[in-house]
Amino acid sequence: MTVTLRGLEAEYGKQWTITDAAGGGWCAVRRTNLPPQKVARGLSNVRCGADLEELARHLAEEKRGEGKDSPRPRLRPVS
Repeated sequence: MTVTLRGLEAEYGKQWTITDAAGGGWCAVRRTNLPPQKVARGLSNVRCGADLEELARHLAEEKRGEGKDSPRPRLRPVS
């Protein structure tokens, strides 16, 4: 299934602002910054991807991490 900007905005647009990146790729910035304790758990205020598919995977990881009560969700670092 092909990921589209419209699809990502429909799924994540209430929490994230999604834009194309100046150097290529795509970025998503949270509309409201996370508190420090959530950042310490591994969540992020900014996620990027080389293409929309990669960004969609990162945003899905964030969403899964937000729903977990564990102290450190397993999220991959942004490269």
